[in-house]
Amino acid sequence: MQHKMALAWMIVVAVAVFAVSAQVEAAPFPQERQVYLDQLEDNPQALYELISSFNKLRELENTKRAFGLDFGLNRGFSGSQTAKHLMGMAAANYANGPGRRRRSE
Repeated sequence: MQHKMALAWMIVVAVAVFAVSAQVEAAPFPQERQVYLDQLEDNPQALYELISSFNKLRELENTKRAFGLDFGLNRGFSGSQTAKHLMGMAAANYANGPGRRRRSE
């Protein structure tokens, strides 16, 4: 019964989201951005420099991301130790948290 009710509510919400999104109009393009784009068209070298700086920022972001996740495998930790650590961190961040479990039954 609850499964059917949940499914029905999900369908109602999906239809409502679709109906609202079909009626939403986009905001007009800001005039100050248009002036800036016109200036870039007049000076293509500035546009090339801007694109290259964005590419450098993206490369820096990707290199930071590559070193962010360290499982410790190269330092002698096993995969099971890493899995236990990650599960413990997930439990510690869970709203009900780790701790003594009380049985209500």
